[in-house]
Amino acid sequence: MKKTIITIMLAIVSMATFAQKEPGTLTLYPRVGVNFSKFADSKIYYGDSNSFIEGEFKPGLVIGVEGEYQLNNHFALSGGVLYSQQGEQYDLPSEKGGLDKLKYDNINIPLLAVYTTRIGLSVKCGLQPEFVINDPDFKARKVNLSLPLGLAYEYNNICLDLRYNLGLTNVMDLPGQNAKNRTIMLTLGYGIKL
Repeated sequence: MKKTIITIMLAIVSMATFAQKEPGTLTLYPRVGVNFSKFADSKIYYGDSNSFIEGEFKPGLVIGVEGEYQLNNHFALSGGVLYSQQGEQYDLPSEKGGLDKLKYDNINIPLLAVYTTRIGLSVKCGLQPEFVINDPDFKARKVNLSLPLGLAYEYNNICLDLRYNLGLTNVMDLPGQNAKNRTIMLTLGYGIKL
């Protein structure tokens, strides 16, 4: 039994060693997933001006492609283009009741520094310009900036990526509002080495 466990552990370690990307390689990752977004410090006032509600996370689609250039055994640089449906939703107290949504479509351009490990786990951090590409149902700024922080795990070229995008700029172009994006993004990608 001990020999079997040791053999399996050695096989896993050797696979992880061989799975490590060579310095100088470029890998493309088409990816698709879901995000949950809302605005921090955003309130919707209703009825008299003293009553308000805060937004809840709104689900949306994210799809796109990223490229990752391996600098050395542990560090890489990544950049990409992602289409992302973002916004937030409210449970409005009204005659109709139900959910109301503020939504908009973005093209996000994540620019990331990546630290990779031998076991397929990586940590990501960087800056992400975000461009609003539709006419949202609120007065929005057309260009925003966020700080993406993420973890990813890759095995056999399949990559599961979890990120939290912390908005740095005010999304709404309205006086008295200081609404910043807060987005949790989960995607599944496939690595294609070039």
